[in-house]
Amino acid sequence: MSVPPFLALPRGVQPARLSVNGVAMAALEIGSPESDQRALLVPGFTGSKEDFIALLPLLGDAGVHAVAVDLVGQYESRTNAAEERFTLAALAADLVATSGARWPVGRRPHLVGHSLGGLIAREAVLTAPGAFESLVLMSSGPGAVPAHQRPALEALEALLPQTDLEVLWEAKQSLDAAKDLPLPPPEIQAFLRERWLCNNPVGLRAKAGILLRAPDRTDELAALSTRSMVVHGSDDDVWSPDLQRQMAERLNASHHPIEAVGHSPAAEAAEETAAALLEFWRDEG
Repeated sequence: MSVPPFLALPRGVQPARLSVNGVAMAALEIGSPESDQRALLVPGFTGSKEDFIALLPLLGDAGVHAVAVDLVGQYESRTNAAEERFTLAALAADLVATSGARWPVGRRPHLVGHSLGGLIAREAVLTAPGAFESLVLMSSGPGAVPAHQRPALEALEALLPQTDLEVLWEAKQSLDAAKDLPLPPPEIQAFLRERWLCNNPVGLRAKAGILLRAPDRTDELAALSTRSMVVHGSDDDVWSPDLQRQMAERLNASHHPIEAVGHSPAAEAAEETAAALLEFWRDEG
């Protein structure tokens, strides 16, 4: 999961609520809605809007009106909806609706999707290409996760929703301790636990299913006129850097690997990530 480097809201970043398809979607935003540069930032599987907390002020300083959201069923975008509310199509429709709700007039926002958020963002562009100015796939892949990522997701899918999320959290902590993985500072660890426990278990199961079974729609995306960029860490351990490079080639997309960074560039290397995004958007004109 992405680990935000800090939690205190930077100057200019404000919490927001967006009414989207019957759910009060939680967001963080910066900048003026009147800006000609707009961006919608979408987190990954067990992430949240806070994964972009270090990126937002950098975009805001560049004059971008940037909005980072919790997906429906994540953290503060809470709902007790049934599983059909969390299909790939439904989650993509939320992004299309968010684009229209937050920016009803003017230039369309750039869409940035991290990991699972990239699969959902791609689906949104395929569904409504006119809703977005461009697409950035960040540490995402052409379809379902590779074989080495599947066992944990398959186990999670089998255990949910009947297993309490607290039990699953404690199990993960034990596994991480056995691997001698470093712990984040206590306040970050407490946030990660709270965020995990706030997930809708049915939604979490459905999102695991998307990661396990999402089709490769790269060629369909390539057939559109929507400009795209693939950005990822050179040490990404989910979809491999080579697989993401190949996806960029198939899309005829800009490709920007970030050195010495893992699966979460926005959290691990916000300045380099912001520079890549801003350069791509500037080139777009």
